[in-house]
Amino acid sequence: MIALLVQVAMAGIRFETPASVGTEVIIVVDRDGTPGRGETVRVVHRPGTAHERERAIGITDGRGRVSWTPEEGGVAEVRAGDEILAMHVAYDAVPTTTATVLGLLGVTALGLGITGLLRRTRKPSRRRAT
Repeated sequence: MIALLVQVAMAGIRFETPASVGTEVIIVVDRDGTPGRGETVRVVHRPGTAHERERAIGITDGRGRVSWTPEEGGVAEVRAGDEILAMHVAYDAVPTTTATVLGLLGVTALGLGITGLLRRTRKPSRRRAT
């Protein structure tokens, strides 16, 4: 039983360094402690969503290795045969959509704050009834 668990733990997909956008990373595929030679490795970006995209990375060499340079960040799955490794690709910078939304929220909050301060500092006009 223990030997079976050790073999399962040894098999699989691993990265030599953490994956980030624009940085080459080496993916290693092992099969029962031996290199997974000739394995087709693919990546699925945003798995399980309507925007899921699959892309072939390459075929492993004699040492069970293949290089990959991620083009987009976020949640992904690396697949080689029946092995699946769920992972997160780090962004090299804040995504532009996130920065835009945060900027708009900041400007809106600032505008509402200034409007509230101006209303407090104005004295209400008192009109006399005639």
